[in-house]
Amino acid sequence: MLLAAIAFCLAATIPSTALAGAKRDARVAYVLKNLRLKADVQEKFKPLLEAYLKELSDLKDPYKDLKNELQDAIDGNKLTAAQCDQLFEMKQKQEDKEPALNRKWYAKFKTVLTAQQAYKAMKLSDDKLE
Repeated sequence: MLLAAIAFCLAATIPSTALAGAKRDARVAYVLKNLRLKADVQEKFKPLLEAYLKELSDLKDPYKDLKNELQDAIDGNKLTAAQCDQLFEMKQKQEDKEPALNRKWYAKFKTVLTAQQAYKAMKLSDDKLE
């Protein structure tokens, strides 16, 4: 119980950017582990993967921030029509931009990986880790 309270206090004091960075680091480790690349290829690929995940996170952040801001209204089923429209439009804007971002990074991945590895890296990057 005491450990849970300490963990909660620590989590509350860690900035959300640090948590996002930790999640991104875990995702990088997961992708690299499952790709099983040679050390020299992994060294070239890791910065690309980190940059892709950062850009993807930056793309998704406005919707996540808005959703977090409205979480009480969402949980209480008390969203206004304007808030619903705002959430919907923000999500659509994000989803509209994702394919171009993924195409761009898939092409960059293929500069150091085979097409098969690049495809697998994109798929692994999208896996649910929790």
